[in-house]
Amino acid sequence: MTTPAELIADLDAALLDAGEDAVLRRLTLGPNSIQIPFDVDVRASIRPLKAEELVGNIDQTWSRLVLSPTDINRAQWPLPIRKGDKIVQAGKVRNVEFVKAIRVQDTLVRVELLVGG
Repeated sequence: MTTPAELIADLDAALLDAGEDAVLRRLTLGPNSIQIPFDVDVRASIRPLKAEELVGNIDQTWSRLVLSPTDINRAQWPLPIRKGDKIVQAGKVRNVEFVKAIRVQDTLVRVELLVGG
């Protein structure tokens, strides 16, 4: 049986090989209602949605991302990732709209995001 650690290691290797750099960002309110970003650098698989997935308000500017929990945990970034968090990729800020956290044996092994913008 494959362990959660092995699944995470395999995902990390795949993202290192074929992923790209991005920043996961959460904006928090500081003094005087100033938004303060809490960022973590991550490797991500970023893919456009397929034509059949473009329904309702979802259009060709949306993407599906896969992240490993490794970089997030290392930076002690505040999980869980949630709607309203941001992904910065190639200088463009995009909104996290949907989050799917995949757990194996109660361990987070993969995060899939749908981002728009």
